[in-house]
Amino acid sequence: MSEPAMAILAWSIVTNIAILSAGLQPLQTFWFNILVYAGSAQLAVMPLIAGDYPLWTIWLTALIVNLRFVIFSAGIQPHFKKYTFWQRLGIGYLNGDIAFAKFVHRFPQSDSHSNHTELLYFLGMAFTNWTVWQLGVLIAIIFGSYIPQDWGIGFAGTLALIALIVPAVKNRTALVSALAAAITCALTINLPYRLTIVCSVIAGVGAAVLMDKKYKKGGV
Repeated sequence: MSEPAMAILAWSIVTNIAILSAGLQPLQTFWFNILVYAGSAQLAVMPLIAGDYPLWTIWLTALIVNLRFVIFSAGIQPHFKKYTFWQRLGIGYLNGDIAFAKFVHRFPQSDSHSNHTELLYFLGMAFTNWTVWQLGVLIAIIFGSYIPQDWGIGFAGTLALIALIVPAVKNRTALVSALAAAITCALTINLPYRLTIVCSVIAGVGAAVLMDKKYKKGGV
C-alpha cells in the first residue's frame, strides 16, 4: 500500500491547498473532506462555490464528476450485498478509485464462502486510504502556505496516480475508456471551472458503455 499511499497523500495535499486558496477556512476545509471525501468533485465545485454560482450548478457538477461511483458500486455490490443497508453505506463512503481497482483485481468474482475475507481486505485498504487522505488535509492546512510552488507536488501526485492506473488497464473496454477520457481531457483542458473533469468522465463512461454493448451484441 506504500505506492497508493504516496499518490493519495500528494493528491490530497494538492487538492486541499487549492480549496484553501479558493477561500475556505481551515476548519471548513477539514469538515468538507470528512463529509464529502471526493477529491475530483471537490476540485470541480470549488470554483463554482467561490464564484457564488447557483446551488443547482454545484450539485449537478458534483453529480456528473461522481457518476463513476455508480459503476464502482455496481462492481462491488455482489461482494457485499449480504450486509445491512448501513454497513453498505459505510462501504460506499470509503470506496474510491484506487480501492475499487485493487479490490476487483484481487477479488474478480464474489465468494459467498469467504468468511468476511473480502470485507476485511476492502476495509483495511479503504480505511488506510481515507486516513492518508485526511493526513494530507492536515498537512495542507498546517503547512500548505510554506510549500514552495516550484516543488511541483501537484505534478508528482499526478504521476503517482498514472503509475497506479495504467497497470489496471487490462482489457479493450478499459483501454478505450481511458483513451476517450484522455483525449477529451486534452481537448477541453482550457474550459473554465474545471469542466474538463466533467467532460472527461462523461467521455470515459460513455466509451465503456458503448464497448460493453458492442461485446454483448457480438456475443463476446
